[in-house]
Amino acid sequence: MCSWLSPGGSCWSDAGASTLLIVAADPDVVEGRLMAGLLACPGCGSPVAPRGHARLRPVRIAGGCPPVLVWLRPRRAWCRGCGLWHVLLPCVCLCRRLDAVEVIGRALVAAAAGSDFRVIAEELGVPASTVRGWLRRARALAERIREHFVLWAFELDRDLAVGGGVVDGGGLAAAVDAVGRCARAAVLRLGGRPVWELASSLTGGGLLCTSVPWREPP
Repeated sequence: MCSWLSPGGSCWSDAGASTLLIVAADPDVVEGRLMAGLLACPGCGSPVAPRGHARLRPVRIAGGCPPVLVWLRPRRAWCRGCGLWHVLLPCVCLCRRLDAVEVIGRALVAAAAGSDFRVIAEELGVPASTVRGWLRRARALAERIREHFVLWAFELDRDLAVGGGVVDGGGLAAAVDAVGRCARAAVLRLGGRPVWELASSLTGGGLLCTSVPWREPP
């Protein structure tokens, strides 16, 4: 499976030159599907073919002191139908973010529970200014995040989506609750996957980005 819900993955435009196609975290799975012609262009649905690699990208993949920094070199692919180029970005990442989505997700959960950004930064081993930036953007997008993941949760499991325990009001706590509710629905229907990798997949890597089109339920 190249993404949570579609063999085509989710994508966003990169300055008109190519798109980022959000794919599975396991590079062997992605490579196998790419070589077999099983990854589809989200624009026209045609198979994409391997065409080298994109530039090296640093990713801080774990919280704690010190954090773990690794370098990824995502695959590039070319659509056989429309000729569009794609960069295959693993769903452990978010676009334009150094830190892995799991690290960012941990910060959002802690902040939703009332933790101060300085405490969160110390626990994760990242700069306080970085955490403050994540939280500022997440709070600005909280209602959009909540609505998006409630829609997906409803699509995946209507009973679970409208069940009890929903966080009252809005804000970051309601947004985080919606992500968790969607993840539970996805696990019941599709099997276990990390929560925040799901969040990356369903937002095309743009969970904290206003310029990325998020994937809507069918």
